[in-house]
Amino acid sequence: MKKIIFYISAILFCLPIQAQQPFFGVIQDADGYVNVRDTSGTVIGKLLDNHVFVDWDAQKSHKEWHSVEYGAETGITKTCPNGNTHTGEIHKSRIRYLADLPQLKKQPQSTDKCLVYANDTLTIKIIFQKFNPQKHAIVYDLEAGFVRSIDGCSDLTGIDDNIPHEEYASVTVKHPAGILEFPTAYITHLYEPSRNNVVVALGKGNSLFISTQNSDGAGGYYAVWTVENYLVKSLFVLHDF
Repeated sequence: MKKIIFYISAILFCLPIQAQQPFFGVIQDADGYVNVRDTSGTVIGKLLDNHVFVDWDAQKSHKEWHSVEYGAETGITKTCPNGNTHTGEIHKSRIRYLADLPQLKKQPQSTDKCLVYANDTLTIKIIFQKFNPQKHAIVYDLEAGFVRSIDGCSDLTGIDDNIPHEEYASVTVKHPAGILEFPTAYITHLYEPSRNNVVVALGKGNSLFISTQNSDGAGGYYAVWTVENYLVKSLFVLHDF
């Protein structure tokens, strides 16, 4: 199963961002949730509205039941190498893809150091910074010449055992009630951020989704942040393909 997923992921990574987004979906159901089932139809889980997942059957219009991969409703989910995801099936009629949601436009004041997306009530700023090795605790495998961990984390996303060049400095959301600054845990160890493959989509109520495709050329990954009621609710990382 994993080999198949990695193969599909490699195909996705070569697609333009407009073609990739349909693989990421959320639930928008009148009941506020949808049941996740196994291949026999037994209920094995539940997805609530605005819960981000990967739909591996998004392009298979002939299929009624789609295979999905998802994590916890809150917190940080990663697919591998130390993945904490679940898999199951949901009916395609309950899926709303991020590409189909209203989206904020990238603003003219965006620069190489700061991306700005906004509408009449929201302003999202994503700021980048160079990775400074002197400010991080880096552990090397001297024999192999690889980076094994940074600041105690060995699950390094976006690099292929090398020193990162860039990282996120901050992500903020200016909203009617104030300013939300993303907690450090939700932006660290996500290296080599992209300026070109970022999309901000609006969900139900006070919810939004920031998705990006990042890579150093070898350590490619996708990241989707969910903000709900102006708080960071979750981060979904699909990486290492």
